Amino acid sequence: MFVSKTLVELRLRSEFGVDWWRGGSGTCLPMLKTLNIGSEWVLLCDDLDKFLAAFPVLEGFYLASIEWDSDETVSSASLKKLTIYASGFEDFRNPKSISFDTPNLIYLQYADFVAADYPKVVLTSLVEALLDLMVIEDQVQLIRWANDENVFVLRLRNVSKLMSGIRNVQRLFFSADTIEVLSLCCESMPVFNNLKHLRLRSAVNRGWQAMPVLLRNCPHLETLVHEGLEHCVTDKCGDACDCISQEEKGRSLLSCPVKKLQIKGFRGTLKEKEMIRHFLEYFSCLEEMEVYAEEHDDPTNIEVPRVYKIVATKVHEEVSTEIVLQSQRFSHGGLVQPGSLSQTHMEEISSQFAPRARSLKAELADANAKLADLKERQQDYDARQQDNKRRYNALFDIIVDQMLASALRDRRATDSEEAQNKRDYNALFEILTEQNPMLASALRAQRETSLERGETSRDKEMTGLDQD
Repeated sequence: MFVSKTLVELRLRSEFGVDWWRGGSGTCLPMLKTLNIGSEWVLLCDDLDKFLAAFPVLEGFYLASIEWDSDETVSSASLKKLTIYASGFEDFRNPKSISFDTPNLIYLQYADFVAADYPKVVLTSLVEALLDLMVIEDQVQLIRWANDENVFVLRLRNVSKLMSGIRNVQRLFFSADTIEVLSLCCESMPVFNNLKHLRLRSAVNRGWQAMPVLLRNCPHLETLVHEGLEHCVTDKCGDACDCISQEEKGRSLLSCPVKKLQIKGFRGTLKEKEMIRHFLEYFSCLEEMEVYAEEHDDPTNIEVPRVYKIVATKVHEEVSTEIVLQSQRFSHGGLVQPGSLSQTHMEEISSQFAPRARSLKAELADANAKLADLKERQQDYDARQQDNKRRYNALFDIIVDQMLASALRDRRATDSEEAQNKRDYNALFEILTEQNPMLASALRAQRETSLERGETSRDKEMTGLDQD
């Protein structure tokens, strides 16, 4: 269909659809880096992996709306940005299996009916992912009443393979349908260690069953964006919302390290206000919240839809809260002049955050007091350690001095005793010499002979040592 050695970017649009069929197998675009195909429907001549083989250096691929009903594999070593909107095929909606073999992909936007299996997911370089895994109403009921005997439900649990493949992302978006589907793999949900930014969309007919485990499995999350707060209340909403009173209320929020929370589509309903109060109470690390009140066709409790930015920041030892009104109101894509805001509504919204501010200030003061006490105890401990060390060294010196003095006295006593014995022997010998001269001569001779023998023995020993 297309043959070019220089074409770098190709965009295809058609009101009647795109059927890449006739001559499709002869496509050769070795330099194409961007391919954008958009239409009401798109049909490809071959499987997707064979189709992509015709573009060896392709980096960006946009495909909407592809129709497929069988096994498909997105395989490309060069792709960095991929966007796919799939719509099933006629009466068949859920594909059998979808695989991604794109090790260098950085950005993925994928909307499709949830597949029965995801046998291969290689997305090792992925940084950002936007997933919309769609289900119909009948399938939603099967998910909520899931059991191990339903074949369809068992297959949908394979979505955990896709979650495992994207676990290294830093930015992530889940649609309301996706959150519903994820309730089937709560036990196998991976830990998103690198995730910093999480955006979630809610719908009144979709549940939050997977929300608690999702928040607990994001240990380094910094920003959480809620596109709507209203959702279908079920007995499995968990402790992430305030819909059902539970004993372990707010546990998943307490363990979540999120610092910034954005709420979009705020309409001022009582349920939304209760949810905001719940978040402020249990998000222990929350520093800033932004609430966006958007314009809707339905009436709201806000006179002038605008953007409210409610900030709760910790500055040294003080906790401050403020409401910043941003003059950003859009209607049909254009900026319009903002009106006046009811003072009553301002005070009502501000009152939602005042208890949290006071609570944060009290907690911070208590923490500072405990820290000061710990510092004082540490100083006392260090002083006692230094004093004990000085005492130990002094005691050691005393013991050493005593041992040396004792050894010296023993040595002196020994030397004195030997000298006294020698003097006594000489005096006795002199007495014997005076009384018996012959005995004295014999003793002198014996003594000289002993000395000569001793010298001879020492000479032999020295001679032996020299020979060795």
